[in-house]
Amino acid sequence: MNIDKICFFLISTIATVINAVSLYFIYRKYKKHKSNYVILCINLSFSDLLRSVAGYIPSLLIEEHISTATMLCKLSAFFIAFTSYTTIAMITAIALSRMVLLNTYILSNKINYKTLFIKIGVLSWIYGFTWAIMPFIGFSSYTLEDTCSRCSINFSPKTRMEKVYLILLIVFGFFIPAIIIVVSCLYTAYVMRTKYKYFNATYGKENIETKRYKEKENKALISFILMVLSFVVCWTPYAIIGFFSAFTSIQIFKWLFHLAALFGKSSAFINPVIYYWKDGLFNKSFKCKKSQLFQLLTRRTEYNQPTI
Repeated sequence: MNIDKICFFLISTIATVINAVSLYFIYRKYKKHKSNYVILCINLSFSDLLRSVAGYIPSLLIEEHISTATMLCKLSAFFIAFTSYTTIAMITAIALSRMVLLNTYILSNKINYKTLFIKIGVLSWIYGFTWAIMPFIGFSSYTLEDTCSRCSINFSPKTRMEKVYLILLIVFGFFIPAIIIVVSCLYTAYVMRTKYKYFNATYGKENIETKRYKEKENKALISFILMVLSFVVCWTPYAIIGFFSAFTSIQIFKWLFHLAALFGKSSAFINPVIYYWKDGLFNKSFKCKKSQLFQLLTRRTEYNQPTI
């Protein structure tokens, strides 16, 4: 096993474990608190878990330096593409939902957020499946990369249809989601900043609400930096490859394919850290489990102590 496959094996293992654990605790949180926002997080976690299991693990079974794209290679590329597009759509939806929740707070009793978020989740899966199935019906194809180690979307388009598909994929799979994420995060930070200024000017810095919105402002800034950076870092290499492949005849370097695959696959375990763990969605669950374990150990210790 070469260094390339060792890295992908570690990524797939870490991503599978993290997303499985995340999915468990997120689902428990939803069943207990019925938080509608968590519905999107469940879909995102399941998408990343499916990408790790159905996409990454089969790609490790592909022989090194193969000459043609096998069915296993194409199916691995399909599941990676399907769940990647779904994940991007879900991340965009999460960013938009934050902005919607801020704008419709007064109308919260008139909107069925559970139905809304379920529909968003379903549409995200349909969106991802639509883009991923297109190469199988003639819009493009899943081919062997120049690295001869994995399959992906055809980044060497020869027909007008293949070029159009690649251009649309770059626009709807990278640029539009990136713009939406940036605008949404900026708007959220702006709202938190505005409310902090209002409470600060009205009640002073020591007021409880002022301190609360100051904390929210700091969290909004951190979220903005992490969400934008993670998306740009993880998906820019593929966007660069797609751009040069669609508009130029420049030969893409093999190391760029390796870099794009590494960063793109890394998003599967980066997303849970940014969208669940950072916001403390698991703090109460972990504290509860820790308390239960401590009580169990204490009881066993008291039970095993000899009586005099």
